[in-house]
Amino acid sequence: MKVLHEAGVLSQSERFFSTPSAIARRLFFYVTRCGHYYCDEHYDFKDTCDISQLESHKNFFLIYLRAGFMHFIADGDKFTAEQGQLALIDCRRPHRYYTPQGAETIWIHFDGANAADFYEQIIAFHGGRHVFYPPSDSRVERELAQIVSGLKGGASIPEVAYSQRIYQILCNLLFPQHAADAADADSPTAQAMRFIGEHLFEELSVERVAAAVNLSPSHFSRQFRSHTGFSPHEYIVLHRIDEAKALLHGTKLSVKEIAYRVGYHSEVNFIASFTDKVGVSPATFRKTPM
Repeated sequence: MKVLHEAGVLSQSERFFSTPSAIARRLFFYVTRCGHYYCDEHYDFKDTCDISQLESHKNFFLIYLRAGFMHFIADGDKFTAEQGQLALIDCRRPHRYYTPQGAETIWIHFDGANAADFYEQIIAFHGGRHVFYPPSDSRVERELAQIVSGLKGGASIPEVAYSQRIYQILCNLLFPQHAADAADADSPTAQAMRFIGEHLFEELSVERVAAAVNLSPSHFSRQFRSHTGFSPHEYIVLHRIDEAKALLHGTKLSVKEIAYRVGYHSEVNFIASFTDKVGVSPATFRKTPM
């Protein structure tokens, strides 16, 4: 739909609305409005305008700058997105965005599922910044364009397909190296994960794993978290817990024997760690039907 009456939005711009079903609101990510805008220097969106009061606007806003640049004010900070960058803001909070010279943008308003948790984690991952470059080979721009194109065409695309696109975009923003490295079996992260699996029952420190992939502990930790979402220590602990679950249900080994088999040197520490991560003790987990 052409945009006819929005200050600063040029005539070739398009905007589309989408009303989610009840099941989408409960289970999916969903788009409420999206568009492809060409703006001049008069474009200035403030949260005091009528549009900002609509339900379709009171959610999360992801915008890609195809050309020009745009200023944003959100969470008490001012920041600028330029060509090739993305901006992510929470439109439930005070906000404003404008361009002093003009811009071309592709954008979506979205919500649903655990969108708020994704938003908080993405902003935290980027050091509190709301503007960042999309990860290389992540196809974020293309995914956004396809969402807009799908609503433009009025095609009968299932809501779950839009949800999957949004989820893919959010995952790429949260783990920017994951998409590029997921298929690389020789990447340091993949090597480290194999090393951990092969030496799970031994003494494993971040320093030892980092040395196995020829990286410094600090660089390895940053890279591992960026690729997997886990710190190396957390990954080791969770991997050990998963192995313990298999042993609890697949063998008659005692809890103490299992603790040592999965790399713990203390039954007490194992029970405490297992209970913290799983929510029940190893003994209770063993009694739970699978």
